[in-house]
Formats: sequence, C-alpha cells, structure tokens
Amino acid sequence: MWKTAFRRSSLAFAILTTVHCCPEKKNPPGDTGGTECTSDDKAVRLGKLVNPEDGTVIDNAIVVIHEDRIRYVGADEKQIPCGASVIDWTAYTGLPGLVDAHVHFTYQTDKEPGTLPWARSSWLMSNNPYKLLDLARGAALATLETGVTTAIDKGGGDFILNPLRAEIRSGKTPGPRMFNSIGGISNHKYPSAFTADQLKGWVQLQVLRGADLVKVWADQCSDQRLECVPTFTFDELELLVETSHQEGLPIAIHAYHEDTARLAIMAGPDSIEHPEGLDAVDCGNMIDKGTIYVPTIDHNRYYKDNLAFFGYAPDLAAKFDAYIRDNLASTAQAHLLGVKIAMGSDAVFTGFGQNTRELAWFVQAGMTPLEALRAATIHGAESIGVQHEIGKVAVGYYADIIAVEGDPLADINVVINGVRKVMMGGRVAEL
Repeated sequence: MWKTAFRRSSLAFAILTTVHCCPEKKNPPGDTGGTECTSDDKAVRLGKLVNPEDGTVIDNAIVVIHEDRIRYVGADEKQIPCGASVIDWTAYTGLPGLVDAHVHFTYQTDKEPGTLPWARSSWLMSNNPYKLLDLARGAALATLETGVTTAIDKGGGDFILNPLRAEIRSGKTPGPRMFNSIGGISNHKYPSAFTADQLKGWVQLQVLRGADLVKVWADQCSDQRLECVPTFTFDELELLVETSHQEGLPIAIHAYHEDTARLAIMAGPDSIEHPEGLDAVDCGNMIDKGTIYVPTIDHNRYYKDNLAFFGYAPDLAAKFDAYIRDNLASTAQAHLLGVKIAMGSDAVFTGFGQNTRELAWFVQAGMTPLEALRAATIHGAESIGVQHEIGKVAVGYYADIIAVEGDPLADINVVINGVRKVMMGGRVAEL
C-alpha cells in the first residue's frame, strides 16, 4: 500500500534525493552565489528505460523534468540542471505510466451488510454522495498503485467524477490523471427511436457537463443472464459519432455482442468496448476507421471470481468462462490482423488494484510483452487522442514514469506485479 499521498512538487521527496551541482556551468542570470545554484527541476536516474513504441532500451537513463513535463531523455549526465533534485531509481527499469482505457470510479459500495454492490452504488449516489466520493478516492489510489497514471472513466456521475478529477490534478488526492465521460448515452426505452436533434442534444449535454469524451451504450445486457440486445440503429450511432467529433470529443461505444459491435464499428468510433465474436471483416473495418479495440477480458474473470459478492447464481460461472473464451479468441484474431488494442480493466467495486491483469490475457492472446506494453501505453492514449502527451517517456510529454523490478520485455508479470515506484506529472508517491 502507499505510505504517503502525493507531495506537491515544492516539498521534499520521501525517497533518495540528492542535489546535483555543476561548477563547470555558469550560474543562472542574477545568481551571485559562486558555484552554488538551485533549480526546481528534477532528474530521475534509471537502470534502464524501455520505449514501448519500438522496444529500444536506454541503459543508465536520465529523465529531466521541468514542472509536470519532460525536458530531456537520454544518458548524458551533463543535461542534469545545476541544483536539480535527483531521484535514484537505478535499481529499476523505467516505463511510461500505464493507461487504463476503461474504468468506472463511481461504481462503489461501502459493503453495508445485507446489500449487493450494484444496488448499494445507486443508493450511495442518491443518499450519501460524500461517502461515494471518498470511496472513489480509494479506487483512484488503488489504481495508481498498479502503475496506471492515466485512467479513462467510461460512465459515471459528474458530481463525483469532476471533483475527483480536479483533486487529482491539483495534487490534493493521489490518483491517475483522469479523462471522464459523464453519465454516457443509452436508450433505456428501446426500441424507441430518436430524432437527430435529440441525439445531437445528448452529445452537447456531455460537453456542457465537462466530459472529456462521449460514451455510448449501444446494447443492453442482463448481468443475470449474460444476454445483450442492440438499442441503437446504425444511423443513430453514426450520428452520435459525427456529432461527438464535431464537438471535438472522442467517442467510445460499448457493444458486447457481435451484432451490436458490427453496427458500432461501421459508425467509426474512436474505441469500441468489450465485444466478442469479431470476424476478419470487422477487424479490417476497425483498421480502416482507426477504431481501437478495448476487449476488457479480465473483468469477466473478476465477476466469475466474485459471484457471491454480486449475488449471481453459481451456474453463471460457466457462462463467464464461455464469454472469456470468445473474448480472448476475438482479441487474438484482432491482434493477428493488426488491429490496435488498448488495455481496459473495466474496474468496478473491489476490482480496483487489479487494473493491469488484462496484460496477462493479451500475452495469452499472442502478444509479446512489448506489444502488451504498447497496448497499455500508446494505444490507450491514442484511443482518446492524447498520444502526443501521454504514453511515452519523451520530451514534451507529461512526466508519467513507473519503475519496475525485473525485465518487462521478457515477462509481462513484471509489469503486473513488479511496480515499485510511480511518478505522475512530476509528483512522486512511494510504496
């Protein structure tokens, strides 16, 4: 568990920190202190630094950070500013902070005796929102502990998500950088149809509520029977996608069943969530339209492992196993054909802290550890169009760095179980 919350950058780090002074360099303008100098910059030393884009490794790497951004990556000690704080992570291998492309921070329960999670979450939202916010804070911290420094929340209340996002950005609350869809768009009155103005209005409402992306539930599913039915037509989905892009927001479409997924893929969203039963045509369309596939395989393992907690019938275990097999097969085919895949945990309730278990399924689906890392960094960032700021340890990017013990290119479990240090936006929290 984390022992401390994030410190603001003006405070001392509670890890091995030294001051680097460079007599050969001139003092900053106006500094008359001889060879002494000060800097607010930081430099992280790493035993190795892995680039998930191409697998290149920098030995004895140095990352220089100014405020929340990276200003140098390499191995030249002369690039460390005079007086910078130096963070010694030389015992570890560095990676970009991970991206969880599908979470639900507001799906929480206080485990009140005699209640079940889904019903309790709704009760808290209506009756004790402060408690719900506090539980969401705990979920954010548990997510950060796994090395996830960016989380995309795909459906939750703005009165919880917006304050939590603000707290994390300010450094008040430890957690990953959040990108939020607010509430999301669904058709609870299916098969009712909607006018174009209504559909456009739903997207515009997301903008006004402060959403970073739009989420659409394109089918309704029974968690008791694991059956799904489509709730939007292709024309409706296409209009929602077009309107979201006109408003400058990426859009993710939830589509469990292959029939729904086929409609959703043709509509051209930025990402598609959950589907199994994909064929080669579907995969080709995803590639052509630039849609990123977020399989969320492991979340069904989570439900299967917690049947009693959710109040599910024991015979649902076999259905969860069947869905996992189909979901895994679709992921394997999509990967083989070149579809971009992103890591999404679909974490809810007690699933936070298990966010990166999806990576083991990716390797089982045929990915190398490097390809799984790419799914957990670059592709997750691409799914909402932030790949120029997040997903790499590179100049100009946010200073999101994790340190792992072991070789992540040889064993993906190093990433799942071996995270030892985490930096998000230049702020460090320690284990």
